[in-house]
Amino acid sequence: MGNISRRGFIKKTMLMGAAATAFPRVLLSGPPLTGAEEKEYLLLTHPYLGRPTYSSIAVNLVAGEEDISCYIRFRRHDGSRREPWQRTEEYYIDAFAPVDVTLEPLLGDSSYEYELYARENTEPHFRRVTRGIFRTQRRKPSPFSFALLSDAHIAPFFRDRMEVLREVSHSIRTRKPEFAFMLGDNIQTFTSHGGPMTEPRFGPILYSALRHALGELPSSVPVYKVLGNWEGENGWHPDRERAWARKARMAWIPNPGPETYPEGASEHEDYYAFTWGDVLFIALNVTGYTPSDHAMQSPGGRADSWTLGKEQREWLHDRLSRSKAKWKLIFIHHTVGGNAGDDVNSRYGRGGGRAAQIGEQALIHRWMGEFGVQVLFYGHDHVFTDIPVDGIHYVCVGSAGAPWKFPESVTGYKRYWTPSGYTLVDVRDDRLKVSFVKPDVLNPVGEVLHSFEIVHS
Repeated sequence: MGNISRRGFIKKTMLMGAAATAFPRVLLSGPPLTGAEEKEYLLLTHPYLGRPTYSSIAVNLVAGEEDISCYIRFRRHDGSRREPWQRTEEYYIDAFAPVDVTLEPLLGDSSYEYELYARENTEPHFRRVTRGIFRTQRRKPSPFSFALLSDAHIAPFFRDRMEVLREVSHSIRTRKPEFAFMLGDNIQTFTSHGGPMTEPRFGPILYSALRHALGELPSSVPVYKVLGNWEGENGWHPDRERAWARKARMAWIPNPGPETYPEGASEHEDYYAFTWGDVLFIALNVTGYTPSDHAMQSPGGRADSWTLGKEQREWLHDRLSRSKAKWKLIFIHHTVGGNAGDDVNSRYGRGGGRAAQIGEQALIHRWMGEFGVQVLFYGHDHVFTDIPVDGIHYVCVGSAGAPWKFPESVTGYKRYWTPSGYTLVDVRDDRLKVSFVKPDVLNPVGEVLHSFEIVHS
């Protein structure tokens, strides 16, 4: 790809094929339009908030079918108190090209509102396109909640999956968590069982579809992404195809980078950590650093040959050993080892807590006990379950779109929930409440199918 910029890469690939025609453009909230204005679409998708810190947040914007200029104004508001507006510079955004706009300076432990103003470059005046709210990173221990969703397996031709994710996203947004995690396989490449990204244009098309299905959720709830085995960035994929997938993800999903938080991250934004209040969050990448082929029917990968790789493994130990947080939580697509219902699915990484002593997961499990990790949250198995091992909970967070709901013969789980849904975690001083929630069209917040509490010892 030479030295083509991330922005130029995305615009080129979108125009090559076509997210331009794969989806209707989104006309966001604003004054009613009439006449010729009805054909004007300023943004392709809703804004996407990412990387919230004590002093800044990224707003990822994707222009529609025309080049636009825009700016964002923002201000702090807590209760009835609202401060004067601050304003970003004006940004020029090419058609179909994602751009990160940083809002700063902000104050930590604070709620903010923002408004996006935009215009096509042939228009003389800006107009408000959309608005949203968010909260900056917490410094002090205090109650808050966050949400977890996984395995939506979005692709443009699977409209049923997109609708399920829209329902999940709406329910999460109604509950107003401070942020959310996507635990992998939220898109799927156009190849079987997690194959590579076979053309550069496919990444932008898939992430465009994901952004459409998430709807307004990321406009007010910052979202963090964990990589799964269907995003096209597996360690056994060819370098060229992995680079295509990575460029698209990093353009459309603003994950933390090495300088975002003191806890650090990889240069590819595929593993990272941060502290929120009195909770350490560590996101890991198990598929990207495993070199042996672990595709579903591949004989090359064993249940005990998954790995984080030396650099990520050492970084994890350092983060755990240094943190003084009361709560320590790990987020990963699946455990670093497998122990499922049969050999094929064990090699594929299924089994959660059943795999606590398999391969490299045994080392990580020992570290979790030594340094006080209470929960490892994961996806991959498309059901909700909780398996405590040595006092550490292995929680599979359910599926937010994929139609496959795996039985005991596949996963090995004795007790589990199969409806599509998401996991909500309420953090309190002395306990975590973990709830599995099913969207309900008659109840905006959804129906809690199961919940349990973890009390701090």
